[in-house]
Amino acid sequence: MTVDEVVGRALKHSPDIRRAERELDIAAARQYADGLLPDPTLSFSTDRPGAEGFVPAFMVGLSYEVSALVGRPAKKRAAAAGFEKKQLVLQWAKWQVANHAYALYVSNVSLDRLEKEVEQSVAYQKGAAERMQEALARADVTRDVAVQAQTAYRDSVQQLGTLRQEHLKATQELNTLLGLRTGTHLTLAAPPEQYEVPQDAVDRALLDLRQRRPDLLALRAGYTEQDERYRGALLAQFPRLDIGVTRGRDTSAIYTSGLTVSVTLPLFNGNRGNIAVEKATRESLYQEYTQRLDDAYTAVDGISSELSLLGDQLRNARSMETALDASVKQARVAYGAGDMTLPVLADLESRLLTQRIATAKLANSILQQQVELCTLIGVSAIDHQPLH
Repeated sequence: MTVDEVVGRALKHSPDIRRAERELDIAAARQYADGLLPDPTLSFSTDRPGAEGFVPAFMVGLSYEVSALVGRPAKKRAAAAGFEKKQLVLQWAKWQVANHAYALYVSNVSLDRLEKEVEQSVAYQKGAAERMQEALARADVTRDVAVQAQTAYRDSVQQLGTLRQEHLKATQELNTLLGLRTGTHLTLAAPPEQYEVPQDAVDRALLDLRQRRPDLLALRAGYTEQDERYRGALLAQFPRLDIGVTRGRDTSAIYTSGLTVSVTLPLFNGNRGNIAVEKATRESLYQEYTQRLDDAYTAVDGISSELSLLGDQLRNARSMETALDASVKQARVAYGAGDMTLPVLADLESRLLTQRIATAKLANSILQQQVELCTLIGVSAIDHQPLH
């Protein structure tokens, strides 16, 4: 599978995205429900006289809660803002899943490549340890030299086991993200060449971050929703008004028509409790939005600084790995010519293996930080183009 295929499948089968889609369906249903008009009320009553010469009486009434129409616009606007919020939450989930899928893709490919290299090194050290045991049996080397070779081999086996566990964990996480069964083996193509996120792209993204990041826009939509609910609570403090018409007949067969008006008296409640709750919730959402906005800029600055430090460490690690690799190649030539003992060569091989694993882990840490930075500023981790 290519990186585009992995990201595309992740967007279709990610549990987080499916959960956000279900929440969006609920928000759409709630928006539909909040847009419906209240139903009228039909009432009917009858009385049967107990004396002769009278007819049964009845009363039919049709009334409507007129006051419900006052708060209906605010209710509809709140539902629309709530639906928009869920749309933005879904979009934010897609951003995160797309970049996370790319990070897992690259990690799996890198770990697979590193695991094969380590397996070759372990096989070489196993042969060296066996030759040391044979040399010890012939009394050609001392016991401490043979023990040193055996220890180096066991250390490399332990490193290989740890690496395989990390690879298995990354594979299982990728399978879960893609909606595949545990144990499914994926053949992943080599990813495109990675390069650092340009600083100018970071600077441009920070200029309009609050206008582009879906999670920040979702919080703002949530505040708008809550503001409308607060407005609706304020309107609901006014007396409830029901207006209706009646048609009736008394026991003397006299028909009457009339008008009914009922008003609640806001003496004890007056919706003051709901007003206080909605107001406090609105203030809480505003504080959350401002805090999230500050955290977004702080996180970008922090990751940028950390990437600069990790970049220097990676360059030093790669330089050390290159030097060790050259030393190992020279040592192999010297060992073949009989100018170097096997324990010295095995020690260099072990150092190269350890450094190679450390360099790979450092590169993976940088990848994870770059993906996090791309998500925070709203660009693709693959080509650093703006996400939409």
